Amino acid sequence: MAKSKTNFNNFWQTFRLVQIYLWAFILLVILFFIGINEGLLGEMPDLEAIQNPHTAVSTTVWSVDGEVLGTFYNENRIEVSYNELSPYLVKALVATEDKRFYDHSGIDLKGLFRVFIRTGLMGQDAGGGSTLTQQLAKNLFHQDFGKTGKLSRLKQKLKEWILAAKIERNFTKDEIINLYFNTIAFGYNSYGIKTASFTYFYKKPKDLNLQESATLVAMLNGPSLFNPRIREPKTRERRNLVIQRMVELNYVSQKQFDSVAQKPIKLNFHNPDFREGIATYFRMIVREELKSWCDKHKKADGSKYDIYKDGLNVYTTIDSRMQAYAEEAMRQQMKYLQKTFFAEWRGKQPWKFGERAKPDLLNKAMRETPLYEQLKAAGKSEADIQKTFNEKHEMTIYDYNGENGDYNKDTVMSSLDSLAYYLQMVQCGFLAVDARTGEIKAWIGGTHMKYFQLDHAKKSTKRQVGSTMKPLQYAVAIERGYEPCHPFTYSAPACGNGGWNPAGTNRWKEGESVPMQEGLWYSDNRMTANVMCDFGPEALVEMARKLKIESALEPVPALCLGVSDISLTEMVGAYTAFANLGTYSQPVFIKKITDKKGNVLATFGTNQQEALAENVAYTTNEMMKGVIDKGTGAKLRSRYNLKTMAISGKTGTTQSNADAWFIGVTPDLVTGCWVGFDQPSVHFASTATGQGGAAALPIVGEFLRKSYNNNQLHLNPNAGFPMPSDSTYAPNFDCSNIVNATDTAVWKLPKE
Repeated sequence: MAKSKTNFNNFWQTFRLVQIYLWAFILLVILFFIGINEGLLGEMPDLEAIQNPHTAVSTTVWSVDGEVLGTFYNENRIEVSYNELSPYLVKALVATEDKRFYDHSGIDLKGLFRVFIRTGLMGQDAGGGSTLTQQLAKNLFHQDFGKTGKLSRLKQKLKEWILAAKIERNFTKDEIINLYFNTIAFGYNSYGIKTASFTYFYKKPKDLNLQESATLVAMLNGPSLFNPRIREPKTRERRNLVIQRMVELNYVSQKQFDSVAQKPIKLNFHNPDFREGIATYFRMIVREELKSWCDKHKKADGSKYDIYKDGLNVYTTIDSRMQAYAEEAMRQQMKYLQKTFFAEWRGKQPWKFGERAKPDLLNKAMRETPLYEQLKAAGKSEADIQKTFNEKHEMTIYDYNGENGDYNKDTVMSSLDSLAYYLQMVQCGFLAVDARTGEIKAWIGGTHMKYFQLDHAKKSTKRQVGSTMKPLQYAVAIERGYEPCHPFTYSAPACGNGGWNPAGTNRWKEGESVPMQEGLWYSDNRMTANVMCDFGPEALVEMARKLKIESALEPVPALCLGVSDISLTEMVGAYTAFANLGTYSQPVFIKKITDKKGNVLATFGTNQQEALAENVAYTTNEMMKGVIDKGTGAKLRSRYNLKTMAISGKTGTTQSNADAWFIGVTPDLVTGCWVGFDQPSVHFASTATGQGGAAALPIVGEFLRKSYNNNQLHLNPNAGFPMPSDSTYAPNFDCSNIVNATDTAVWKLPKE
C-alpha cells in the first residue's frame, strides 16, 4: 500500500513537473513570438502598415474614353479592386497556390505537417507550405526575405507566420486575394494583375477567360521560366496543370479542361516600355506637365507627390480611337513618303543641295555622338575616328518595312552610314483639337519614340510654316474692310523697293484683275504679297498676336509667306478662331488629376478668348473653304470621301520642300499636320512629293475619314460652321462681275 502511494506521488510529481515544463515552454514560445513581433529577429511592420499596406503604384494616364494610354513607374503597377477580377483568376489562384485558403487563418497547419513529415523526415519534395497569406506577407514586407541560408529562412518563416496572422485579422479573404494580385510580378516590368492583363492580353482583368487566367496564374512560379512569349509549350503545360487543379476542386468541369487543354496560348502582347504603345510622345508631355504640378502641390503630410509611386490618375482629353486613327494614317503615309524620298535622291546626300544646304551636316552629327566623344577622349586621331565610323558591323535599324511590323530591321552598316540613314528619315507632327473647346484629341510628335525623341507637335518645336500663315494675312485684309472679291492686279508687289518679287502660280496673266479670295484658294505668293503691301507686316504680326502666336515674328514682307518658325500647337490653336466666329480656344490636354483612391486633386478647364470680330473670322473661314473646294486642298474631298462636309483649311510648303503643312478645319475639329525631317537642310527632291497637299494633307484626310465614320465619336458630318450673330452681315463671295483692279497700296517698305 505504501509502495503504491509512493508510486502515485512520484507520478504526480513527474506530471506536475511536465506541466511546469510544458507551460514554461508555451510561455517561452509566446514570449518568443512576442519578441519577434517587437523586432527580436528584425524590424516588423506596425498595425498601421498592415492595415494600410503601401506598394509603389504607377501613375496612370487615361484617355477620355476610358482607355489606359500609359503609365509612369518604378514598378509598373496599377491597383485593381476585387470586383474587377475575373472569377477564373480567383479560382485558379486558390486551386494552385492554397486550396485550403478559405479554411485556415493564415497558417495551414495541415500543410505544414505534410511538409515536415514528407520533406523533413522522408526526404521527399512535398511542395511549399506557405499559404497565400504568407506569400502576401512576403510580397508586402520583404525587408529580408531575399536572404538565403537555413537560419535566415527560419527567421523569415517565423516572421511570415506572425504577419500572416495579423493580415488575416485585419482583412477579409477577398481583400487578401485582391492584395495578392496587386503585389505580384509578371515580367516585362509588369507588377500586379491589371498591368499583366494589359501587357499579355490587352484586356481588363475581369474580361480574362479561363485559359488566360490560368496562364497568368501559371506564371507565378517564375515569370521568366513560364514566359508565354518565348516558352509557350512549357507555359501551356503549366497552364493546363493549373486548370486541372481547378477541376479537382470542382471550380471548372473536366469538359471545360478538355476543351482548352490543346489550345495554344494566344497573346495580344503590348510592351509596357514607355517608348512603345499608343500616344508615346503625348505621354512624355503629360509627364513633364505632371512633374511641374507635383513640384507645386503637396500631400497632407507635407511631402511631394511622386509620379512613380503614388498611383496618381491623370485624365486627359485624348480619345484613344482618334489617336489610333491618326497613328495609322501617319504610318501609312510615312511608309510611302520614305520609299519615294529614297527613290528621288538615289543615294545622294540631300543636305548638300538646296537653299538650306549644310554640306558639313553629317560630320557635325558624327562629332555629336557619344562614340566620337569616347574615341576622342581615348586620344584617337581624326583619321582613326573616321576609320572606326566607316567600319561595317551588324545593327538593328528603324525601317517601315521591318520584320513582324515592329519597324526593326537587322542589317550590316557602318556607324557613319547609320547616321546618314537616320538624318533622312521622314518625320511627322500631328494635332487634332476640339474646335470649340481646344481639347486635344490626338497628338503625334514623331514616328517612333524609341528612335526619334524630338516631339514635333509640342510648343517648343518650331518650323517654318509656309502658306499656312496666309489666312492670317487675308484676315488682316478683311478686318481692314476688304471684301473677298476685292480686286488685285496680278503683278509684282508694289512694295519692297522694287527688289521683292516672289514667284506666283502663273495661274493668271500679268496685269489681270484677280479677286482677293482666289489668291488664298490657290496659295499664290504674288497675290498674298500684294495683300500684305496694302497693310504692312506689322499688321500681320498684330493679327498673329491676337491669335496667341507667341513665337518670334520679324515684321518683314516675306512674313506673309510663312518664313517664320512657329510651332504646330500655336498654328492649330490660331485656326480655332476661324472655326469659332473669332473665339480662340487654347489647346489643352489634361482634365483632372486624382489620387489612387479616386479623390480629385486638381481639375483643369478650357480657355476661350475673343480674338477676332465674328465677321472677320467667318469671312476668312469661308474663303478657306475655297481652298478645299477649288484650290490646293481639293484632293481632301475627292480622295477621302468627305464630299459633303463643311471643311476649310490651308496647305503650306516651305523653301526646298523642307516643310509640308496642312491644317484642316471642320465644325468639330481643327487638325494640323507637319511633315519634314529633324534637320531643315534635309528635304524632298520634288515639290510633287514635298508640298503640303501631297505630304501632309493625306494624313489629315485619312484621319478625318476614319473619325467621321465612327458614330461612337459623335462627330457630325452634316454640321455647318456657325453664322455671325448679325443676320444682316452677308459678304459677297460671287466674284464673277469683278472690275479691273487699281493700285491701293498704302504701305511701303522702309528704305534702308
